[in-house]
Amino acid sequence: MAERVQTWRSVKPAPLVLLSGPEDVIARCAIAQLRARVKTTAPDAEISDLDAGSYAPGALLTVASPSLFAEPRLIVIDRGEAMTDAFLADGLAYARDAEPDAVVVLRHRKGVRGKKLLTAWRAAGCTTVKCDALKRADQRAQFVAELFTARGRDAERAAVQKLAEIFATGPEQLLGAVEQLLQDVEGTVAVGDVERYFGGRGETSGFAIADAALDGEEARAVVLLRQAFDDGLNPVPVLVAIVMKLRVVAAVHGLPGPPAALAGRVGAAPWQVRRAQAPARRGAAALTRPPSYSRRPPAFWSILAPIFVPMFMMLGF
Repeated sequence: MAERVQTWRSVKPAPLVLLSGPEDVIARCAIAQLRARVKTTAPDAEISDLDAGSYAPGALLTVASPSLFAEPRLIVIDRGEAMTDAFLADGLAYARDAEPDAVVVLRHRKGVRGKKLLTAWRAAGCTTVKCDALKRADQRAQFVAELFTARGRDAERAAVQKLAEIFATGPEQLLGAVEQLLQDVEGTVAVGDVERYFGGRGETSGFAIADAALDGEEARAVVLLRQAFDDGLNPVPVLVAIVMKLRVVAAVHGLPGPPAALAGRVGAAPWQVRRAQAPARRGAAALTRPPSYSRRPPAFWSILAPIFVPMFMMLGF
């Protein structure tokens, strides 16, 4: 029987469910989805939690055994990556004869511990939800969009991107922010709602600072930079982000065509090309403008000055 791979939104109750990968937020959403679907069909279903890292022999078989009235059961087993030998033995035995009325969910983050069990579960046709880390902005944005869709709510694309930008290093905070917006905001969630709730509270990344400056939002770039330094952000990631953004801006300079067509040519994702095209056009316009002998700096410098000048001042240069 082949393994079935599903997303956290589409996952359905099955005798064996594997949540594989390091991102606990995705795993938590998958468990919540399974819990809701089990409770929908069986409101009195019994729910049990086990810890594979401190597992006692026979515990899985005890909670998974059919009850007197054959009620469905949901069993969530955490820390599969630290499983005891007892759990490994019981888990292998259970995979060979899983209870059809029980949903057994195993959370395994990473590592080789329990590899034999994972292979056996997959061979038995388990349902797998891949809990990949939300490292990139597009991954976080997709996750946010899925959260709104799962709750039957609409959100502006700019609002989704803003949330992914503000909570660049905190998936837990990102999930909490979406939950708060769903609770407090009626109708479509707009970018203004995100800024009103979290504009001054989110964690600022170097990429958020670079995006603001290259988008021509000088004042916002300075505010984000000061906020980042107040929060203890190392200036090196900021400089790295700026260099990476400028590399894409330079690469797309003078190249006509849609982002999808240029992505492979410049070695960047389509969304990165799209973000770089506007500052590339502004920079080109500034460089082709007739020379001015006034004391006003050229427009292209206005793109970079909001980042470098405050940064150097804060660093004591």
